[in-house]
Amino acid sequence: MIHNRYYRIFAIVSMTVRFFLQVWWFHRTHRGASRADVQEQWEALVEKQARQYKRTALKLGGLLIKMGQFLSTRADIMPRAFTSELSDLTDRVPSVPWEKSKAIIEQELNQPVENIFVSLSKEPVASASIGEVYQGYLQNGEKIALKVQRAGIEKIIDADFAATRVVIRLAKRFTRFGKTMDLDALYRELERTISRELDFRKEYGHAKRFAQMYEGNPAVEVPQYYEEWMTRRILVMEWIEGAKVTDHAFLEAHHIDRDALVQRLTNLFLQQVLLHGFFHADLHPGNIFIRSNGAIVLLDFGMVGEIKQEARRHIQTLIQAVVLKDYDLMVQALDALRFLTPQADREQIKMALQVGLEMYLNRAFDALDDEMLEEIQLQIQDFVQAQPIQLPAEYAFLGRAVSTVVGVVTTIKPDVDFLEVGRPVVAEWLNQQENKRDNRRLAVQLLRDVAREMVALPRHINRFIDMSVEREYRERRMAEMDQWLVHYRSRQRATLAFTLAGWGGALALWMTDHSLETYISLGVTALALQQWLLSYRKASKLLKEQTDKVWNRGEGR
Repeated sequence: MIHNRYYRIFAIVSMTVRFFLQVWWFHRTHRGASRADVQEQWEALVEKQARQYKRTALKLGGLLIKMGQFLSTRADIMPRAFTSELSDLTDRVPSVPWEKSKAIIEQELNQPVENIFVSLSKEPVASASIGEVYQGYLQNGEKIALKVQRAGIEKIIDADFAATRVVIRLAKRFTRFGKTMDLDALYRELERTISRELDFRKEYGHAKRFAQMYEGNPAVEVPQYYEEWMTRRILVMEWIEGAKVTDHAFLEAHHIDRDALVQRLTNLFLQQVLLHGFFHADLHPGNIFIRSNGAIVLLDFGMVGEIKQEARRHIQTLIQAVVLKDYDLMVQALDALRFLTPQADREQIKMALQVGLEMYLNRAFDALDDEMLEEIQLQIQDFVQAQPIQLPAEYAFLGRAVSTVVGVVTTIKPDVDFLEVGRPVVAEWLNQQENKRDNRRLAVQLLRDVAREMVALPRHINRFIDMSVEREYRERRMAEMDQWLVHYRSRQRATLAFTLAGWGGALALWMTDHSLETYISLGVTALALQQWLLSYRKASKLLKEQTDKVWNRGEGR
């Protein structure tokens, strides 16, 4: 990890400027080309940029890794090839020398390490961009985990935030997504979240809140923290014996039911979001342990999120709209949550929601092959990026948390039905006393809607009958027009043949000096030509009338 402030700012800004220029040049040189021609080249460019970002993030560490993990979940603003390449970016960086960590511990505790700990591992058992974890024992023999902030990380994060501010200014000035998204709000949310991670006392406060949340629940555990040795840069907590929740061998060895585990994990996260409005925002496999008795242990509470009561009310409306398949209500809820900008096409979004939900509920995805699923995924992402759809800054880390939990759950059980496993918690939440008023309000609104439709029903029936009669008349009229068109076309062909024959006969009679017969033949030919012109005009008029009716019918639809 490179500590030089100016080098880090230069590396981050120059990489971003290079990305912006590459995208600008690509669009400039491929202007007017069809999507099929440029898609492969575009994906190759994006993958190249993602690989470059990953190399730079692993080299520099700090904020770039956190930002990369965040961007990998933002399919609404990032190309699919970019998010796929960054999906496996993990917060694992080389450890710092033990002497530096030891100096921080003694500085924070104001005494030698040996006065508190019998032994500490010289190598960390886990090393991330912000902190490292060591294993050790207290004087009373209790096994503990000691979390120590990396030396110099605050200056590194400060430099990275300075670079990020420059990048945001450039994005707002020169890029399309920078002009449509509220990047300033996103930056403030990111700065607030990362700043909390830098103060381990905040993490301890979060841990206490989660401990209270699951007090009396033996199926979910939070490590015990030792408050007497807690400072801004170190934390001491009990050592947890177990394995990552995605360790399939451990699950098999201890006969842990995967279906039940998936249900519990889903309930755990939904309860945090819906019932408590306070959720763990970094639930990757390294932060969820499973004990041999099946108990789930949550770790690392540095990154958390909160959902206000008003927002939870709108989420409730959204869930109810999904249950009722009320797509207008879904769009209203998304509007209230500020996921839609004023420029978004509500009708297109409603249709997309209807198609997606119906396909999911009817298990249509199961019948599709991988290539078709990938194409649908690509179309959905293109739709999201084309429409003015946004993820408000306050939900940015909720989106990341949802994506992470979905990844963990599908790793344990790939064919999980999220609607089914989430039903119990959602039902419990909807039945809460504070939500019953909203349920009644929704029921009243539904009754009003039904009553309004019932009152309008006779008018709709009359309109349907009128439209049916009109459609029947129109179809009959179109059939008659087709018959007359065939008739006039036949007359055209006959009179044209007669005209040509008459002209030929008149020419032959004239050359043989039969003057009277020639004039008679020309007169008959003129009458045939007149009939041809008349048939031509009537056929043209019928064709125009037929075309107008078809066009007007299309407009009416």
